[in-house]
Amino acid sequence: MIQLKTYQEEAVNGLLKDTFALLNIPGAQHKMVFKAPTGAGKTVTMAAFLDKLSAELPDRTDVPKNKVAYIWFAPNQLHLQSYLSLKSYFEELRSIKPIQFEDVTDGKLHPNEVLFVNWQSVNKANNIYVKENEQGKDLVKFVYGAMLDDTAIVCILDEAHYHANGKKAKELLTKIHAKIEIDVSATPLFHSDYGHTIKRHEVVEAEMIKKNVVLNPALDHHNQHGKSLNQVLLEEALKKRNELHEAYKKIGSNINPLLLVQLPNESATESALDKELIEEVETFLDVKGISTQNTKLAVWLSNTKTNLEGLEEKDSLTEVLLFKQAIALGWDCPRAAVLLIFREINQEHFGIQTVGRILRMPEQKHYPNTILNYGYVYTNLSKDLITIVQEDMDYIVQYVAKRIDNYQSVALSSYFINTRLTRNRLGSKFRRCLYEAAEQFFGITLDATQTNNVGLYHYNAQKMAEKFIEMNIEQIEIPIPKDLQLNTEIGVNYVQQKERFAKTTNELNILFRQFCRANVGDYAKVDSTPVLEMALKMLFEEYFVMDEFKAIKIILFEINKSKFIELIDIALEKHQVLLDKKATEVSKQVEESTWDVPEERIFNDNYNERPVDKHALVPFYEQNKASRPEKEFAAFLEANKDHMEWWYKNGDKNKEDFAVTYEDHNGITRGFYVDFVIKMKSGAIALFDTKTLDSDPNFVAKHNALHQYIKNKSTSDKKLFGGVIVPKGTPDNRTWKYADNPIDRANDTTGWVSFEPSLVNA
Repeated sequence: MIQLKTYQEEAVNGLLKDTFALLNIPGAQHKMVFKAPTGAGKTVTMAAFLDKLSAELPDRTDVPKNKVAYIWFAPNQLHLQSYLSLKSYFEELRSIKPIQFEDVTDGKLHPNEVLFVNWQSVNKANNIYVKENEQGKDLVKFVYGAMLDDTAIVCILDEAHYHANGKKAKELLTKIHAKIEIDVSATPLFHSDYGHTIKRHEVVEAEMIKKNVVLNPALDHHNQHGKSLNQVLLEEALKKRNELHEAYKKIGSNINPLLLVQLPNESATESALDKELIEEVETFLDVKGISTQNTKLAVWLSNTKTNLEGLEEKDSLTEVLLFKQAIALGWDCPRAAVLLIFREINQEHFGIQTVGRILRMPEQKHYPNTILNYGYVYTNLSKDLITIVQEDMDYIVQYVAKRIDNYQSVALSSYFINTRLTRNRLGSKFRRCLYEAAEQFFGITLDATQTNNVGLYHYNAQKMAEKFIEMNIEQIEIPIPKDLQLNTEIGVNYVQQKERFAKTTNELNILFRQFCRANVGDYAKVDSTPVLEMALKMLFEEYFVMDEFKAIKIILFEINKSKFIELIDIALEKHQVLLDKKATEVSKQVEESTWDVPEERIFNDNYNERPVDKHALVPFYEQNKASRPEKEFAAFLEANKDHMEWWYKNGDKNKEDFAVTYEDHNGITRGFYVDFVIKMKSGAIALFDTKTLDSDPNFVAKHNALHQYIKNKSTSDKKLFGGVIVPKGTPDNRTWKYADNPIDRANDTTGWVSFEPSLVNA
């Protein structure tokens, strides 16, 4: 079973909520939008959504129709890819049945079936599946058959902007007259108040996609040296691919990054200019030892398709893919890392859709080596002709800083804290919490030595009687609330009189699920309801040797119900304690790595280039929102540059940033990203974090943690010093002071020493 990311679970719950809302609204063709960036896992999220919808829908008394069938439309061959994905997903669950046209039975769609349809096969009036035919495979008739069976239709329009806006498309959708139409895309066609949007930063933080895409990194036209621009671009792109390959080798990964080379795409066939460019590219690569003969080059052109089998495998030998036409929609190759685009002069707009092929992380995680966490794009358009699509300006960046040439490794120990939140759902430990709560609340036990030889069942039943729990359920009937809609064996019943009683197993199960759903507290209802159901049933089986039908009647009996709600509340409190403990333990799962100034670092429009001489990365980019102490300290370092090899302004949140650990005032282990790392001429390394006095509630904890780190890691060969450092005096007469020992107050600098770079080297 695939483990959903937190943002995917939130999407599933959001889609469920709005689906139930739209199922209650009169009319049809209600629009829903599921917007998610490339690499977010839209298909998996939709599969989980369908699974939970099928599980919850039968028990929803507020929905007019409790049966739904689905039609999944997709362009080109994307429908087949989605069909295979859902077929694999539901192989064990079996709550949803993915089908194709030949799998339709009885001339209609059945509840929980998902019919996958290639849009091109149905979007014309004379196409085989939308008119009478010998095979009897008529899409609209399938839909009408389902509707006659009181089954609602939901259409899922995968990548709707590719196919669902033409006249024929609208006519077909009108004929189908689905209750809901869901647009699933990174760039939705529809606009609606219903649906869910996954933000790109959520996917980045989950380490599913790259942090940014860098456009023309470090490309300098002055370095052509007689080469054509095309050759320079190929040289740079291939150099980056090889650099990434070496970086993967260093961390012990067998990923072979792929360079994509895209030709201009004005026509489906190759023109004379295309052939000339193809020949130039292939000749250049052949000189580099990359050809179709040795399988290092793959070709995906209209007339030539070579070495495509196994291309997506992370350790494939293929290093370069040459293509012209758009690669098949939905083609997924997470090892693709570098994209070279030869573009025409009128194709200057860049956005995520343009570079989507290189967004995915190959192992769904970010790496300590920063260059592996970015995608790289090269193009033959000059920067002044490139326009970044507005909504992607924070993701496609052009600012790259490189590490200085004479850099020597400092190899500092750095620490990264796993800060991913525990999901808000009842877990596998809840059953034990319920048992402990029941033993505490009712006095029951599983220890036969405590039963005074009367037997566990009789002892526990007696304890329940002492709590006024009615256990004689043979004659007990559970009243059904007025106007409650139930799916029973004979169909849908609308109950109008309160004296109706639940008598069948199906009716009791529905009422029991509703009871559990209403009493899972603040936990996610869809995920947590089955956990509570099973825990209560197992409680009666293990403590009373009782089947679940009798157990449910005892729990739901009006006199007993309030006691079981109280029991559940106690169990939920115990479970929350476990979750809090687990969150604390997770926060202490520290990943240690060896840190050096990164070989390169990417900066977006939140940074401005500033001229300095001694920064370890060139050029130096300063954050627009840098604090005044940070700016002043950087200026101080430049004023004393003769006494240092380099200084480095550290990042503040990523695996590639330098950090030590500290415990905050709640006892949670956190990462402390020290502002500045400085290599002095003497070889000593200074670690300073700039603050003003009493400016941070964790001031003391951070300083003392940094002091302890320095004490533990400093050696005769690698002398470390530093701490939290504060400005003293006026801007014209500024000194910087830090404590070279532990402190217990954040507002007293008595005994602190001044940082004098000239004296460090004395």
